[in-house]
Amino acid sequence: MATISDVSKDLESMTVFISDLIPYSDDVLSKPLVGTWSIQDLISHIMGWDKNFIKTINQIINNEEVILEEHHDVQAYNEASVTFGKKMKPHDLLKEAISQRKQLILRLNLVPESAFTRQFHNSAYTLETFLQEMFIGHDRHHVAQIKNYLEMVS
Repeated sequence: MATISDVSKDLESMTVFISDLIPYSDDVLSKPLVGTWSIQDLISHIMGWDKNFIKTINQIINNEEVILEEHHDVQAYNEASVTFGKKMKPHDLLKEAISQRKQLILRLNLVPESAFTRQFHNSAYTLETFLQEMFIGHDRHHVAQIKNYLEMVS
């Protein structure tokens, strides 16, 4: 079982990866690589989930009722996140995504370890397993897609 510190380090690795994208041109960042999605779109998609989950973490910190589950309309949420990101310059988006992920980690570190490992009511998840599956695994999936693309264009 991972601790908050362990999961925070895994989440932090995404900020390092996004920082590594800063030297790339806007053209590379905005060219489609997965279907119609570009690196910019993938990062915006990840940032959208981070922003959404910060609200959930705040509810946990405030001892409010939380159900940990996949969003009821993932496709619509993803599309809204990508649309939001397209309104930003690629490098501004990278910086904002780093900021949002750091905010998520800061909030996570305010959660008591007991709340991190307990099963949530009406949920198959603990906060730890939810973050491992829905965030860290998700990050790794998209990082691999981006790395494969960048290897092809380099």
